[in-house]
Amino acid sequence: MYSQHSSENPIRTKISKFPRLFSQVNFPTAKIPGHSLLVNFAKPIKTVFVILITVILFVGFILGAYAIEGSYNVGFTPDFQNQQTLYSSGNSFFGKYTDLITVKVTVHGTQEFSIYTDEVTVGELIDSLAIKLDANDTVNHEKTDTVFDGMQIRIDRVETKTHTETVTVPFTTKTIESQTIPKGTKKVLQAGSNGSTTQTVTETYVNGELQNRDVVVETVNVTPVEEVVELGVGGVYTDINGNSYAYSYYIDVTATAYGTLSGITASGKAIELGMIAVDPRVIPLGTKVYLTGSWGDMGVHSAEDTGGSIKGNKIDVYLGDDYNLLRQFGRRSMRVYILD
Repeated sequence: MYSQHSSENPIRTKISKFPRLFSQVNFPTAKIPGHSLLVNFAKPIKTVFVILITVILFVGFILGAYAIEGSYNVGFTPDFQNQQTLYSSGNSFFGKYTDLITVKVTVHGTQEFSIYTDEVTVGELIDSLAIKLDANDTVNHEKTDTVFDGMQIRIDRVETKTHTETVTVPFTTKTIESQTIPKGTKKVLQAGSNGSTTQTVTETYVNGELQNRDVVVETVNVTPVEEVVELGVGGVYTDINGNSYAYSYYIDVTATAYGTLSGITASGKAIELGMIAVDPRVIPLGTKVYLTGSWGDMGVHSAEDTGGSIKGNKIDVYLGDDYNLLRQFGRRSMRVYILD
């Protein structure tokens, strides 16, 4: 009756004999001392045993994972100079278990973004982003440069354009300071005129914006003519006694002398020493002047009179009614400082 059990599993056959052997004997179980106590004590022991086995298996799994990670170092290279860890982008294990780095990428000045990556070189990163570089694109790093955390990669589109144009060349102005025209006024001595050139220009654009402009060839068509301007600046005259007189300008004149006992000037004033007759178109009536020349420093005079023969740069100095003095004065070269 036991042969079928032994043919299947000998161990099972041996164990299975016990219940059948004991089943032939009727033991009064209720009369076995301590039976219920053993049953109640076995249940908590079994529970503790199961929990203990579970904890052991879990701890072993964790330790095993760390051991595996520490043992697979294929493609792992420490970079002591940059204090970072490099690993092959083809190593999927490190791509999974190693922290990714952050890289900022700017494309053609319009696209700007940050990405997390496990690529090793700049070239690999650009390829992974499917960015197609053409002959006009430049990268601020070599493709073989190692990517590091916080790296900034800039891809710029650099284009050059060449064209020919005619350019106007403005004339320049030369200013000559003068004391022979009123202070602050200008007088053009020579008119200026613009010139022109033909230029071949190369322009460099970065991301569509002009960055540099070079004139490659320049041919002169018309040479500009310089303008020459005289500017009145005035000055200060100091006489033989050390007295200073600020003036606007001066003019050189031919002077004669006249005299009379009495009379009224063209300005309506009574004639007196210290007055001169002038051409009002050259020296306006009422103008204060300082006279000096071959007769010596004659001091400050006032333009108050006119005369029929006094035209242009001529003056007539009133010297009173002394005929001999008038004859001695005769005709002289004088300088007239027009006082401020």
